[in-house]
Amino acid sequence: MIVKILRWSITTLLVLLLLALAAMATFWVAASTRETALRDELAPSTGRLVPTGSGRVFVQEKGPADGIPVVLFHGTAAWSELWRRTIDALAAAEFRVIALDLPPFGFSDRPGSYTRRDQAARVNDVLDQLKAAPAIIIGHSFGAGAATELVMRYPDRVRALVLVDAALGLTSPPSEPSLLLRPQGIREILVSLTITNPLATKVLLQSLIKKKERALPEYIEILQRPTSLRNSTPDIARWLYYFAGDDRTADSADRSAYPRLTIPVAILWGDKDSTTPLEQAHDLQTLLPRAALTVLPGLGHIPQIEDPEAFNSALLTALGKL
Repeated sequence: MIVKILRWSITTLLVLLLLALAAMATFWVAASTRETALRDELAPSTGRLVPTGSGRVFVQEKGPADGIPVVLFHGTAAWSELWRRTIDALAAAEFRVIALDLPPFGFSDRPGSYTRRDQAARVNDVLDQLKAAPAIIIGHSFGAGAATELVMRYPDRVRALVLVDAALGLTSPPSEPSLLLRPQGIREILVSLTITNPLATKVLLQSLIKKKERALPEYIEILQRPTSLRNSTPDIARWLYYFAGDDRTADSADRSAYPRLTIPVAILWGDKDSTTPLEQAHDLQTLLPRAALTVLPGLGHIPQIEDPEAFNSALLTALGKL
């Protein structure tokens, strides 16, 4: 009797495992058949490609050419268009707005090199091509790492730094990516189940924000648009291995580097952020005691879409103080 039960249990587990593998394979195949679009078909006409030493970067600009430059770095799986309300507000305030697509996201080329150092060098090339004056750098979430790296490696490029719900990885010990993530195929399956899976976009967005109702169709469409480009899943899977570990070579990963920053710094943070909790903002203040912290009540990890008016007002106030 016991042997029969064991056999039945093992058989059931094997069947469930095979079904799970079949389901994952279905999403992977669906991604490969769905990702057929070309950049020219999807990229907004408000942007253009700027050449760099490691591929072309898609940039959207707005505001007076002689205004103080403000460079916007987006977070994971986002791109420049998610800043749209902020772009408009900053341009209306006479800033020269430069919103970038950090590869492999958005409509930039995907060269396969995604460390903070790589991204900082890429953006430095962009600002050189645009002949931009020293800029205010604004980094959100995972993009704050590349933004801070730019500030630390190219100090002549910047006049101030603004960190928005920054995912800098400074409060946890360094780690290596899991061995399970080494095979490219495993990472492609994970990406096809999440970032490039249109059925998951709304769920993933809602998991990051406090105001769940702000996962509006316009934001869902923005996030999904570039993921139908050719090879999106394998391209993002190459980035995932870097994302899963710590960028130990980055200056911005070194806690001791922060007190040496001499430029003005402002920190904006949603007090309901569960992805990078408010405690991380307070930790940043211990490293940057002169930085001004603005807490955004009732908002989560993406305040610029949860309450654009409140966020933009707080940002403009912070910029005025800087």
